[in-house]
Amino acid sequence: MLPFIVGAVVIGVGAYLLDDASSSNKRARRKYSNTCDEAEEWIEHEAYHARRKDSLDKLFKMKKAKRKVADAIYTTLKQANREFKQVNHTLKDSKESLSELFMKKKMTNNRAEKRVFQEEINLILASRKELFALKEQMRGNTLELKERLKLANTQTHQVQDEINQILE
Repeated sequence: MLPFIVGAVVIGVGAYLLDDASSSNKRARRKYSNTCDEAEEWIEHEAYHARRKDSLDKLFKMKKAKRKVADAIYTTLKQANREFKQVNHTLKDSKESLSELFMKKKMTNNRAEKRVFQEEINLILASRKELFALKEQMRGNTLELKERLKLANTQTHQVQDEINQILE
């Protein structure tokens, strides 16, 4: 019976040792699995931040380019407005000149002088006609520039919104 008891004890100890080894092995596998999971999380985290940084760099460059476009359009629009005002001023001056010439023509009795005044009036009228056509063209260009400026500002704002979303 002693061999039977010794055998049972040996089997029990063996089972205990086997179970203990199995449990150590399980712990080692769990630790390895956790280490792999942590490494994968770290790699994902670093990849996310690299993509985020790359996206931000591209967005900041895009915003800078769009702002330059908007600034250039704004500068052109300011110049167009100045030229538009200059055309209006020229039209106003030519109108005053016309009034004076009509008055001089009306006051004179000399046919030769009347003919000279009429020639000057005709020249001024022709130039005013051209100036009005130019003014209409400039008005169309100014409206187009305003629309382009709105679009450029909207696009710049959209890029800024994308940047803000990434930074949140």
